[in-house]
Amino acid sequence: MKKISLILLGLTISLYATTAAQMLQLYQKGEYNLACDLGAKNITRFESNEAQLSLYAFSCLKADRIDRLNTPIILLNQTAEARANASYFSMLVMQKKLLMQSLYDNISFKSSNFPTSSHILSKVFHLYLQSNKITKEYVDPSNTRNSYKLYTTEFNGKKTIAIDEYYDKILTIHHVY
Repeated sequence: MKKISLILLGLTISLYATTAAQMLQLYQKGEYNLACDLGAKNITRFESNEAQLSLYAFSCLKADRIDRLNTPIILLNQTAEARANASYFSMLVMQKKLLMQSLYDNISFKSSNFPTSSHILSKVFHLYLQSNKITKEYVDPSNTRNSYKLYTTEFNGKKTIAIDEYYDKILTIHHVY
């Protein structure tokens, strides 16, 4: 019986190590969607490992899968770095939700102050709050060759938002949140 327990423990550790290594390799290769999916399938294996949770969350963030950040937000709380990551992820989820509410329900948040970051969603959120225009097209003040278009859309039958990134008026990246 003791031997079976040791074998099961060894297999569990081996599977965990393999998943962690695979996620890191996928992330380093820029295959964020695959890393995010692998993390989602195996999250119960590493929910107490904040480094692995952060890797999963950053993979999902880079894959524009912001809705998958909710679990890491709750679980990242033991270290200062983990709490900072959770706050960052929370801010982006909040910005997405506020943009959706504003665009779909015509609610203004323009008089409010919110933190921002360099993430595209956060940049566009900040530009949206500063803008008095009806159109949802913005030029990046730090580089006028970059511009963004914000609009509502449906994805898999759900209302959501999208941001198109342009460089010299050429579409470079299409984000759906």
